[in-house]
Amino acid sequence: MTISNAEFETPSAPGLHSRESAGQPDDFHIAQEATLDRRAVHRRDLDQKQRFELGGIEYRAIYLLSWLVPSYFILWQLLPGIAVGAWIATYRSSVTLANGLNPWWVGAFNVVSAFANSGMSLLDMNMVAFQDSYFVLVTMSLLILAGNTCFPVFLRLIIWTLSRFLPDSDYFRETIAALKFLLRHPRRCFTHLFPANHTWWLLGAVIVLNGTDWAAFEILNIGIPEIENLPIGARVIDGLFQAFAIRSGGFYVVPIAATRISLQALYVVMMYIGVYPVVITIRRSNEYLERSLGIYEGDDKDIGDDDTIYEHSRDAKKPILHFCASQIKAQLSNDIWFLVLVIWVIIVIEAKRIEADPRHFSVFNIIFEAVSGYGTVGVSTGYPGVNYSFAGEFKPLSKLVMCVIMLRGRHRGLPISLDKAVQLPSDIGENAH
Repeated sequence: MTISNAEFETPSAPGLHSRESAGQPDDFHIAQEATLDRRAVHRRDLDQKQRFELGGIEYRAIYLLSWLVPSYFILWQLLPGIAVGAWIATYRSSVTLANGLNPWWVGAFNVVSAFANSGMSLLDMNMVAFQDSYFVLVTMSLLILAGNTCFPVFLRLIIWTLSRFLPDSDYFRETIAALKFLLRHPRRCFTHLFPANHTWWLLGAVIVLNGTDWAAFEILNIGIPEIENLPIGARVIDGLFQAFAIRSGGFYVVPIAATRISLQALYVVMMYIGVYPVVITIRRSNEYLERSLGIYEGDDKDIGDDDTIYEHSRDAKKPILHFCASQIKAQLSNDIWFLVLVIWVIIVIEAKRIEADPRHFSVFNIIFEAVSGYGTVGVSTGYPGVNYSFAGEFKPLSKLVMCVIMLRGRHRGLPISLDKAVQLPSDIGENAH
């Protein structure tokens, strides 16, 4: 087969030529035709020049990510940590000092906890003390999104912004080329960087799910004293924060047990499906990497032992609703039996407590706790008279089962097969010998 002027940028390296040098636009392309059979493209006898042509720009793109992603993680926690710590020290120091804590330390801890989506707080009542602290709640809401479901969205936005606004000079020329490569072939370099249409789909899913939680919080809690006593502005912001936190963040700004049981039931569903938008997007965008370069397109026959990867690639081309439905069915078939089993085991272990206190130690509270653990959320209905979660009232064996639930739930977002997100020139040629 023939590779001719494939749409693939390459840096100024030996054996590479750019269109700009030929009076054409500043995209980088493969300079010459190479006639290679299919096995040669993947496994055999690529000379040094061909390897640079296939992988040179990818080296720069991966190098760019190697400092961009760590910078993203550091700055998203460092700057808000300073800001939130300063705000608490200025306006809410009495709350932290009453708990024997330094306000700066509380601010930094909450920021890292929000970005990591752990839901842990140094204060006994979590975020209840900050119900009317708009700056803290909005900042932590953004951190919850930036550290989890919207990480691919924010990362692509940063890359797009840099590609648009970096000076068009020789100094930044290769950096801009690498940025454009990341935008055009994101999954060749990073599993959590998606093409534009997939990124828009992920953003839409996050907006719909969080919007549903927000609306449900405001509507279903009408008549609840703990909610009605809040000012209108605080009630709106609290509902928004709780919507972001309930799917993965793990914080609560209003005691969960004080909300309507109908809202708690919705939260169970949202905690369970919280992982779906990102997982579905990862799997849908996982197309065979050489195909994105045009090396050989439309040839899915006689692939060999990696059928699952190719079958998944073909499945990803189907309409988004069909693909989402198939992924959800597969996930449900993998999850439900385990979740039902472990919930039943906990109910058997805690049967006497359920019979003795059916109101506070209810089957629903056990389901809520198990799903929260499986979704790695950490939100709990709590238990009257104690300042720890509902799981703290479990017997040791039930707590061990909860550990198993959390361990399995932590791994439910892994790819269903090996994701060939990055393939360097050495992988194409040298590893086959």
